[in-house]
Amino acid sequence: MTSPAQPNRSVIDGLAVLQAVASTPEPVGVRELARLLELEPTRVQRLLGTLAHLGMTEQDAERKYRPGPGIHVLAAQAMFGSGLLRRAIPLLEDLRPYGFTVALGVLWRDKVAYLYFASPGTPSAEALGNTQLFPADRSAIGQVLQAMTGQKRDAVVRRRGYALTQRGVGDCSVAVPVGDPAIAAVALAGNINDPDLEAVVPALRTAAEGIAADAAGSDVVPPTGSPS
Repeated sequence: MTSPAQPNRSVIDGLAVLQAVASTPEPVGVRELARLLELEPTRVQRLLGTLAHLGMTEQDAERKYRPGPGIHVLAAQAMFGSGLLRRAIPLLEDLRPYGFTVALGVLWRDKVAYLYFASPGTPSAEALGNTQLFPADRSAIGQVLQAMTGQKRDAVVRRRGYALTQRGVGDCSVAVPVGDPAIAAVALAGNINDPDLEAVVPALRTAAEGIAADAAGSDVVPPTGSPS
C-alpha cells in the first residue's frame, strides 16, 4: 500500500497502542507498552488517556489498561459492516467433514489474523477469533495472500493459485485466496497428503468462490430493530 505524502504520526501511534492493548491477554501498563512499541512512555500515557476518554480502553484496579467497551462496539460494527465472516461461516462449515483444521484469515502487515480457526471437533462458537497473530511467512494463508497481493513475488504460488506449507510430519496446510484482488484466504490444515490435495484444493476453491460471490452481490442492511 502506498504511503500518504504526510502520514499522521498521532493516528499511527494511537492505532498501534490500541492494537497492542487489544492483543495483550492481560491488562498492560504504560511502561510495558512503551517498551513493546518502542515509544516514549509519556507519549503512550497521553495516547492511552485519549483512548480511555473515548471508551476504547479502560483501567483496572492496578491502573493497567485493557480493552474498553468502545473497542467491542467497534469490533461488532466492523464485523457487521464487512460481512465477510457472516457470509463465510456456512461455507467454512461445509469444509469441516474433511476432518482437517479449517481457517479463514486476512493479512495484516507481515502477520495473519485468523477470523475463524476450527480444529476437528471444535465447536463453531469457539472458532471465532481464537488465535493470536501468526507470522505470514509461516502460514499458507499468509503466503498465498502475499503472493496474490504482490507483497512477495512467488511465481509458483501465483501459477498454482494456492500455497502449501509443510512444517513436519502430519502438519501440512493448503490455502487459496478469496476474491480478486484477494481480501482473505481460506485454508485446511492437518495430515494432508498428495491424494488429499486432489479433493481439498477444489473444495477450498469452491468455498472461496462462494465467499467472494456473496461479497460482490450482497447489500448491507441495518439489523432488525435499528432506527431508520
